[in-house]
Amino acid sequence: MTKIKLRGLKLLERGAQVVSSNPGDYNFLAAGICSPLALHKINLTFLSHAVLDQSGRSITAFCTEGSAGRGSASLVEAHQGGTSTVDFHGDMSTLSVFPHDQRPEVTGLLLHALAKREIALQGIASSPSAVSSIVSTAETEAAIHTLFDAFEFPAYHSPSDWYAAYEGKENLLRKIIASYQEKVVRIYDIVRQSELDLWSVVIGQKALTKLGEVLLALGQRQLKMPFVIALLSSENMLVFNFCFPGGHESQIRETFASHLGETRLARHSQVAALYIHGPHFGDRYGIANTLVRALERGGVSLLALGCTVSSISVIIREEDLAAAVQTLEATFQRSSG
Repeated sequence: MTKIKLRGLKLLERGAQVVSSNPGDYNFLAAGICSPLALHKINLTFLSHAVLDQSGRSITAFCTEGSAGRGSASLVEAHQGGTSTVDFHGDMSTLSVFPHDQRPEVTGLLLHALAKREIALQGIASSPSAVSSIVSTAETEAAIHTLFDAFEFPAYHSPSDWYAAYEGKENLLRKIIASYQEKVVRIYDIVRQSELDLWSVVIGQKALTKLGEVLLALGQRQLKMPFVIALLSSENMLVFNFCFPGGHESQIRETFASHLGETRLARHSQVAALYIHGPHFGDRYGIANTLVRALERGGVSLLALGCTVSSISVIIREEDLAAAVQTLEATFQRSSG
């Protein structure tokens, strides 16, 4: 399989992941997760959320520093009053490759490579620049070698070269995490993308190779994929959400059917994406809560959300786009620097 040339690879080790499944409450993300974490000043290094159906069932996954993991899980559990399941996964790593340029083949090759080495995928989220995957720390070294087998990183000839350059950088990244003390949160920009379809599929780890082949095939058809997340369900299945431009339903269904057979593929048409960029959005407490609460006040329902690196990506109904932009522009302040 031909390697894809990318610019870089980032690793964040020694983290923890919390996954919570909600039986049906549209305020679950704000009241049950984002608000209590913000109140206790817990930094999030990764966040994803998917609404599963019209009843409001949803799954949320987030990552924190390892030392904050168990406390975060207990906090979320306490605020949900026993209505949700909360699963804790310790000793996790986040691997981010960039740039993906909305190419589904980048995520497809990532899935194919991890599945080939039987490395368990614990989650995925994308930003406009990067695709981040969650794996066990015990499998991190194998995952990095696998990524070098799949991708070409011109600045590094081998994993050894990358490790030599990476040494010490993780501690530096942790030291520059900003404190959340702004009365109005500064951002760089709000970017919108409309006329999208949101697709969802639920598969097991053994089907990741086939799903990778689907995304590789869609990439060959020159389709763009501006959003992707994957979350572990309570049944240990992976719930994937993807966005593709509208008007390609037959192509997408045909490609999925040819590789994944009768696997159920759900589609939500006429959705829009909003990308909010800001300093250290991926690791500053309270940012996600500010955004989710603002949309809630504006009457905008989230269909899906992903936060990784320095961006939050939200998927909403296209009819809510104008209201969402107005609400967020009133909530955040664009930075002049």
